Amino acid sequence: MNISDIIQLIVVCALIFFPLGYYARHSLRRLRDTARLLFAKPRYVKPAGTLKRAPHVKANRKHD
Repeated sequence: MNISDIIQLIVVCALIFFPLGYYARHSLRRLRDTARLLFAKPRYVKPAGTLKRAPHVKANRKHD
């Protein structure tokens, strides 16, 4: 394999993969956003839990 064959192979791969990568950049963003909306947990929703009073709050036991 000559150096000219290697250079031709690199040029052919560049001609094929650069346009494909540019196209995939736009379509992969859409797919990633759709998958995030479908499968990811929303960050603004807090999980349901029990209500607890802070330990430093003083309260009368007769009113609890």
